[in-house]
Amino acid sequence: METIKVTLHAFLKTLSPLHIAAPGDMRLGTDTMKVVYGNSGGVPCTGIQKLAVYGTDNRMHDVPVIAANNIIGRLRRHAASKVLDVLAAKGQKVSIQTYSALTCGAATGKPDGRDVTFDEYRETRAHPYIGLFGGGPRMMRRYVRGFNAVPFTEATRCMFERVRHPNLDEEAHFIPKTDLQKLLGHWIFNRNDDLRDLVNMSQAAASIESFAEQIIERQKLILADRRTTDDGEGRASSRHSTKTFSAFEFVVPGVVFPVCFELDVTKAQFGLFLLALDYFAKVERLGGHVRNGLGQFSLSDVVAQDDAGEVIASNLFHESRLQRGHEFVAEQLSAWAAATAAISGADLDRLFAPPAEKPEKKDKKGQAEVQIEV
Repeated sequence: METIKVTLHAFLKTLSPLHIAAPGDMRLGTDTMKVVYGNSGGVPCTGIQKLAVYGTDNRMHDVPVIAANNIIGRLRRHAASKVLDVLAAKGQKVSIQTYSALTCGAATGKPDGRDVTFDEYRETRAHPYIGLFGGGPRMMRRYVRGFNAVPFTEATRCMFERVRHPNLDEEAHFIPKTDLQKLLGHWIFNRNDDLRDLVNMSQAAASIESFAEQIIERQKLILADRRTTDDGEGRASSRHSTKTFSAFEFVVPGVVFPVCFELDVTKAQFGLFLLALDYFAKVERLGGHVRNGLGQFSLSDVVAQDDAGEVIASNLFHESRLQRGHEFVAEQLSAWAAATAAISGADLDRLFAPPAEKPEKKDKKGQAEVQIEV
């Protein structure tokens, strides 16, 4: 089995606000629009995921991050979808454990402790899917390595020493320290309660049974809650009303996150990875609030380097889509297409099979008591 070592670089650029939520006690002051922490007034604000980086100024800096496992998990699912399409074309299906292993990497929450034999290693290493994304009950090794994606700043400069995009331009992509906070925005939003605000009363009266009695009782409950659940700024929340007032943080559109993947794979596995990356760029939306248009991005300047750091192929994507007619790309896709002939649901079920259930231990004392009674 012949493998190639390739480093794949790209620029991921936000086209709309990006909100990848992180837990915390962040609040947003409605007058200053500045973030505060703890019970310091303001409205609840959901922050974004950040990475603490120790900068050259000997200080910690929190920078926006798109976690590697976020991207890799999505790529795994797109690759699994391609494999399942191959099986569907052959009229084959897989077990529910195999499906879980393909789509999320694990078949159960408890890995199988059995040692992997050399024959199993050799077979799975050459498999177009398992040799790329690994997984299964015994957590076979994944041969694509992803990196956390962060903007290029003075604080994050050290993170690009080994995985620097060959076209990373100091002037075009560098974000000065003074602009770091400008990467983030905050929106306040509220969910209205028409009945509480007495909006469209004629429609409500015509639609709700026992309208007058119902709304009077509802108002009593809301006012009772208001006396005990004030949020510190005169905006009371209530379990009896849909009205809420909160905020969230986001990365502004136009921010570039250099992304990088290191692969030690066969050409067929690399072809499958390129297809997964293509569909990732085509259909994915990152983070939350995607129903409101957030999470859109573009993927550009996709280049491949060999193990020595030399660029072996560039312009693999155009307008966020894989250039299938590109000579380098076509070679990998051809290898993947040839490898699909040998993919079968039975093989995947066998390779992803969980360990046999161990027989339950019998209570010797209980056995003895039963034998005496008989």
